[in-house]
Amino acid sequence: MKIWVDRDASLEPLAGKTVAVLGYGNQGRAQALNLRDSGVCVIVGNRDDGYRRQAQKDGLSVLSIAEAAAAGDVLILVTTDESQPGIWADQIAPGLKPGQALVWASGYNVGYGLITPPKDVDVVMVAPRMTGHMVRTLFEHGKGAMAQVAVHQNATGKALERMLAVAKGIGATRGGVFESSFREEAEMDLFAEQVIWAGLTAWFLECFELGVSQGFSPELMVLELYASGEASEILGAMARNGFFKQMAHHSTTSQYGTLSRAPTMLDEAIRARAREIFLQDIRGGAFAQEWSREQAQGSKLLEELKRKAMEHPMSQAETRVIELVQRAHSLEGTPAPGGKTPRSSPRKKGQEHG
Repeated sequence: MKIWVDRDASLEPLAGKTVAVLGYGNQGRAQALNLRDSGVCVIVGNRDDGYRRQAQKDGLSVLSIAEAAAAGDVLILVTTDESQPGIWADQIAPGLKPGQALVWASGYNVGYGLITPPKDVDVVMVAPRMTGHMVRTLFEHGKGAMAQVAVHQNATGKALERMLAVAKGIGATRGGVFESSFREEAEMDLFAEQVIWAGLTAWFLECFELGVSQGFSPELMVLELYASGEASEILGAMARNGFFKQMAHHSTTSQYGTLSRAPTMLDEAIRARAREIFLQDIRGGAFAQEWSREQAQGSKLLEELKRKAMEHPMSQAETRVIELVQRAHSLEGTPAPGGKTPRSSPRKKGQEHG
């Protein structure tokens, strides 16, 4: 696998060029601010909503998506996967010019053929393996989020250099960027969502229902499964120390129980279902077709699935637990240097970090 780091990349391909970040959500804001702070000329394309106003508040020049797409030499497409085909057809493709570089932060639409760029533009991918919030936070601390990168189409002969310049500008080469493809990135994301996290979701619900049926209180089951923060700390230790190596921080009782029972938890039916999802839905493209149909029908099934999830007894039990956990984990009230106790107003419902 080819890996590039900071010394392998230069911002020179972006010198004197305008980078248009199309979409100012989670990834868009982080990448636009990082590029600006790297000395790159950045404009933003966004519809008239709260994200547009945030970009203006951040001091960036904001245009409509169509205007920004026509004005930019390098376009970074960071709108949601489901919105991109419509935005592409109506607002981006009509204004494209030969020699522009199109940079995707997700391989989904190009990888599955839902969008086909013209032959006279560079088509590359810089896909951070981290949330936008952390892409920005790491950059501000002199570090960077790792990313998958790919050159899908090299119309100018300079696609690789332009791709690496964008990766450097957002701080990704500080962490390291590794060679991939649009389709591989998309398949890996879907694999995580439909096999790894779908399996964990099903297993957590099964464990919750088993524990409650055997007399454990719903609230304590929620704490044990995830709300206490212990599970997230274990995942963090896996990332820092290694999947099995982090077990050194657990009791020998825990180590023996986990290692002796894990091999017995899967049967061939579960393994066959995982393979079926991967080979048919993900690699075979059935999910992309299914998801397109679902969107065309107004995402009614998605809304029903979310409604059922919110009505599950585990979701009901956590409402009585999470507020207590947040209070227990809060640093508010901890004496500050000098003996003073900091005060802050409660976060408004729905307010998010910028």
